Order: sequence, then C-alpha cells, then structure tokens
Amino acid sequence: MSTLSVSSQRRSNLLGWAEGLWYASRQALSGGLNVVEGDGKTKTRLPDLQSIAEYPAVLNIFRNNNFDIGNDTQAIFKDICRLNHACIPNAQGNFNASLDRFTIHALRPISEDEEITLSYLAEHGASRDARQYRLQSNYGFPCDCPACDTTTERGKLDEEARQRMQSRLHSYAESVSEQKCPDQAAELEIMNEMIEMREDQGLAGREVATMCFSAAELAANIGRRDVALKLANKGLSLDEDAVGTDNPVFEESKARVRAMAIV
Repeated sequence: MSTLSVSSQRRSNLLGWAEGLWYASRQALSGGLNVVEGDGKTKTRLPDLQSIAEYPAVLNIFRNNNFDIGNDTQAIFKDICRLNHACIPNAQGNFNASLDRFTIHALRPISEDEEITLSYLAEHGASRDARQYRLQSNYGFPCDCPACDTTTERGKLDEEARQRMQSRLHSYAESVSEQKCPDQAAELEIMNEMIEMREDQGLAGREVATMCFSAAELAANIGRRDVALKLANKGLSLDEDAVGTDNPVFEESKARVRAMAIV
C-alpha cells in the first residue's frame, strides 16, 4: 500500500501521530493487533513504536485512495485506486453488495489506447475553480483533464454553461424563498436543463441517473406522465450502465420507478 499516491495536505503529522497513539492504546486495551504473517497464520501482537510512527503515512494513503462501500465503511482496492481522475470520466466504480466486490463499469465506449478514468468528486455542476480547489486540498494535485482546460473552445463553453446554470439556480432559490407555494413546473424545467447540460458535456453515471429519477417523480406529481416516463427510463439506462443489472442498487432504482405508478 505504501506505493499508492498520497497528499500530505490531507492531515498534519501531529494529528496523525495523535490518532496513532489513540489507535495503539485502543488496540492494546482490546488485546492487540491481528497480524497475518507470511505463512498465512494470524498472530496477535501489541502495537510498537515503529507502527505508531508509520501510522500518519498509512492513514494519509488510506484517505487518499479509499472508496465508500456503504454502511459508513471505506475500503482500499489496490488496482482500482490506481485509476486516475477526470472531471468527465469514461467509467464509474460502485460497490456491488451481491458480489461483495467493487466493480468498474464503462459509461461510454472506451478505445483500446484510452486511459480508464474515474471522477474523485461527486458531480454537482461545480465550476472549474471549485473542482480544482477540492482536488488540490483533498488529493494534492491540480486537474488538467479536458473539462478543466479552458484554453480550448469546448472547455471554455462548458465552463460558461456551468456558471450560467449556477446563476440560474441561485436566482431560482431566491425566488422560491419568497413564495409560499413553489412553482413545480418551473422546478421541473430547471431540473431538465441541469440534466441536459450534464449530458451535453459528456457526463453520465449514477449522479445523473439520480437527477433523472428526482425529475421523473416531480413530473409524475404534476401530472406530466409522458415526461416522467421518459426521465425514469433514461435514469434506468444510465444506472444500468453505471452499476450493472446484478447490483442491488439497480433493483432499488427499479423499485423507485415502480413507486411512481407511471408504467
């Protein structure tokens, strides 16, 4: 694990050592550490000074490379965590509880000589500067993916579209705060625009699928069954690409669509 990437900005050494001492004390009180030796046998030993000293580095590596697998649990997958970031990735990783595996699914066709990429950030339509800040502060690197390259015409247009959408959302939020009964038709229109913007920029995956489901529910609530059905089917298609049909998450999405009573 020591060969994996790490950002020293994630945690200070002082805090890491304090956590190491706390962890060592906790392990000592509970009977020691369970260690798998070279022969495959598990032995118990108390934490030593070397393990406490190495704790900050190990903790930083874990925090830089772990994935959320549900139930407030994180884990490292030694091959998957080597995949690089892109703000518009061509693949997505999700934990499959049925397989007890973390799986990677292509979000679009990937050519033989193309690098497989994941997004380290949740997709919320953030601006380039906001994404750069989060990547630098959390992972220790600036992003140079095509979406962050505003020297190109496509990168510039996509960034302008995100900023316009943020301005639109801000204005809508202000207007809603002044209304007793928010205009659901206007909300649906904005949600559709958000989905279209992400699709135009090449985004896919669970985040966009979830937006489709939310918009479909809203459309169903205001009697727009045709729009709801179209959005729900789009969400299921995106979800299937992102997680596969054997993932319990996909079954949950189908149940969510059935609950809309539009099919």
